[in-house]
Amino acid sequence: IGKCLIDPNIITKPGRLTKEEYDIMKEHPRLGYKILSNAELEQPIRYAALMHHERCDGSGYPLGLHANEIDILANIVSIADVYDAMTANRCYRAGLCPFEVIATFEKEGIEKYYPEFILTFLNHIADTYINNDVQLSDGRIGKIVLVNRQQLSRPMVKLSDGTFLNLLTNQGLFIEKIL
Repeated sequence: IGKCLIDPNIITKPGRLTKEEYDIMKEHPRLGYKILSNAELEQPIRYAALMHHERCDGSGYPLGLHANEIDILANIVSIADVYDAMTANRCYRAGLCPFEVIATFEKEGIEKYYPEFILTFLNHIADTYINNDVQLSDGRIGKIVLVNRQQLSRPMVKLSDGTFLNLLTNQGLFIEKIL
């Protein structure tokens, strides 16, 4: 909500932001909190606006908070916000394949988010892609038939020729895009 007070030229800029522009953009959580401060809302909703860019390892902004200082709802909102930002098309780049984003969360998510929330989110997101057609990195087409709980970004795929390919045991391949 704080982005409504940021210069539209910064919000809609098609290229990379300068350091100064990025510093202005990083103020949107504080601005959102200020907008909501007098609204008749539960405090966790206001905290979600303020803390949705905070990370458990202290790498977030605007306050640089650590795990126990971040509101639980804000942490949940931050996971959904990052997933959406990474998978959405932007004027300056195409959205990433959801399985690339899931792989990134698997590598970095446990340190940056409450583990129980990131794991729950990833399990549910991965499950939504069962029965979706996909293109693999080698160009083959298939359908996701099973999510591997050991590594959610590497599901079992039924190829168009009827054979099954377990991406967990075929580390050289990955899902390039959802069709």
